[in-house]
Amino acid sequence: MRREVFEDNYEAVYKYIRYLTNDQELTHDLLQETFYRFYHKNYSEFERTYLLKIARNLVYDHYRRKKIIGFFQLNSEPIAKEGLPEEIIERNAEIEKLYGALQQIKWNYREVVILRYIEEYSVKETAMILNCSEVKVKNNTARGLKVLRELLGGENDV
Repeated sequence: MRREVFEDNYEAVYKYIRYLTNDQELTHDLLQETFYRFYHKNYSEFERTYLLKIARNLVYDHYRRKKIIGFFQLNSEPIAKEGLPEEIIERNAEIEKLYGALQQIKWNYREVVILRYIEEYSVKETAMILNCSEVKVKNNTARGLKVLRELLGGENDV
């Protein structure tokens, strides 16, 4: 059971933490702590949202201790790997532009946009992970997307 949970969710939890921290070493540390806490809570039913909630709290705790909650650098790693070289370069440039804009928006907006549009969680799942209402998720999503569109020059592909 533990191995399956780890194997099925490692990548999603890793990406989520990495988007929030942009620090590979810290991501690995927090990832390990996330699964450690998950396994020691003995959840009767598994849901990925529990893992992400634990991960989010660990990231917050880390930065709270350092008094750095605010804007983080999100330098993207190339994500596009398939297609013609020109297409890969173009997609990676778009991704870098998006991450550059993401680092300029409020933390609450960034977090919601990452969960809703990069990680593709529903409003309900996002609300559970962030421990807030669905209305707040919807409002922060709309506000975050509006700011991102402005930063990206009014482009509609956010």
